[in-house]
Amino acid sequence: MMKKRIFLLLLIFCLGLGGCGKKEEQTKKKTTATEEMGVASKEAMLTLSMRIPETLNPLLNREETVDRILKLLFLPLVDFDESGKACPAVAQDWEFSADGRSLSMNLNSNIRWQDGTALTADDVVYSVNTLRNAPEDAVYKQVMNYVSGCSKTGTNSVVITFRDSFSSNIDALRFPVIPAGYYSGQGDTGTKPVGDGPYEMESYQQASEMKLKASASYYGSTPQISEIRVKMTAGEETDINAFEQGMTDVLVTNAMDAGKYADESVSGMHQFTSNQYDFIGFNFRKELWKDKSVRQAVAYAVPRDNLKESVYLNYAAMTNTPINPKSWLYEENVATYEYNPTMATTFLKNSGWTDADKDGRLEKEISGIRQSLRATILVNQENTGRVQIASKLKEELTAIGFEVTLDKVDFETYQQRLESGQFDLVVGGWKCSEVTDLTPFFGTGGSLNYIGYSDADMDTLLTAARTAVGEGQTLLAYSSLQKKLAEELPYISIAYRNQAVFASKNIGGEVHPVESNVFRGIEAWTYQKGE
Repeated sequence: MMKKRIFLLLLIFCLGLGGCGKKEEQTKKKTTATEEMGVASKEAMLTLSMRIPETLNPLLNREETVDRILKLLFLPLVDFDESGKACPAVAQDWEFSADGRSLSMNLNSNIRWQDGTALTADDVVYSVNTLRNAPEDAVYKQVMNYVSGCSKTGTNSVVITFRDSFSSNIDALRFPVIPAGYYSGQGDTGTKPVGDGPYEMESYQQASEMKLKASASYYGSTPQISEIRVKMTAGEETDINAFEQGMTDVLVTNAMDAGKYADESVSGMHQFTSNQYDFIGFNFRKELWKDKSVRQAVAYAVPRDNLKESVYLNYAAMTNTPINPKSWLYEENVATYEYNPTMATTFLKNSGWTDADKDGRLEKEISGIRQSLRATILVNQENTGRVQIASKLKEELTAIGFEVTLDKVDFETYQQRLESGQFDLVVGGWKCSEVTDLTPFFGTGGSLNYIGYSDADMDTLLTAARTAVGEGQTLLAYSSLQKKLAEELPYISIAYRNQAVFASKNIGGEVHPVESNVFRGIEAWTYQKGE
């Protein structure tokens, strides 16, 4: 299950310092980046970056940028295409049991490790057992929230067993497989990885750099780029400075930074939809929001096209449901609420809200008392994008008769108020798991159901989506669930933000990053050092 926490989506922005101060700051940053990376320029070789690793064992690693590089050396048990649908990797085919609690897999018998040995079922079993004993914050540790065991059924076949029947169990199987014979005691497992991917290690300098070369044993297409240098960096700021100075060839960051890197040194920005989801949520503990007509009125007041342009700068995938619109599970045929203040006003009027005293604010008699239409919008002040959304929402709701207060607070206060239910509307976001499950968010008593939503029919649909077996049943169950979510509006879904791979002008070929692997398909990249 996802850990119970809110993830901030921080927008990178620049302060215009002007004059000599800006020039001096830029000079300082360039010096710092050069000193940290230990070079003034780089050779004609594709250069990437990562943090200094504690280990190069991909199953024990705890650092995201290190994992990104290790994906060049290790294949996952199951891969995923651009729509998030499972496709072959180490496992070439599979079949679920009728109850969805176990998965029989046949492995690709053509895969060989870079030490010359063949990949077998023993390696998959060993990998699962390694994850079982991995640190709690290891990149792939959450696999064990879903997988209960793995057993060998043949030289190239295994059975994976799961903790329960869950439609997204296969999504947890994206972990890399490592060779049992090597990692159970042979070789230097900390700094000399042996994998089965398109690249293998050529050399390693502690805390400095790693060189990779195209693997002669790789069963797939031979990479067009024969060598890669990976520089160790201290953090994101160093990554940015190094890319700006031409010391590295790739920068993975927010797509909204396109303007910062749109110059002659950059050949392209290759966008992909991230798992960063933004929404507007209603507090169902408040009587006002239990009226669906009022929720629909708010939905019609959200200027979606304006938000896409002014907040996301068109670098986002707008969505009508909590499912990523790039996902194979996304249902397009749901109720939509395009910006329409007239419709918003009509829904409020139909619900009994009128402006009897003509002061521009709507009122309604409730239990014999004339009450004003009021709402407070909770948002964390550190997140520039969410504050912009909340401010625009305040304007639009005020225009249709609401009395609105914008409650901008620090993140700690924001989280406390969200968890304690001290809000009317909330502009929020989730860093959604690649293992899809909406039950914690919308199920009665769900661990992340901060809006206090409860509906028996929704619970039934959530259960059906969670326990579906097979692609057909899963697709149908998620279609029904999304239609219900769009109709009931516990959230007003806004967008999934885009990330991007910024590539230097040295990089050509086909660059198609995905959220789970920004270097997916790197075999088709080309590299040519410019003048």
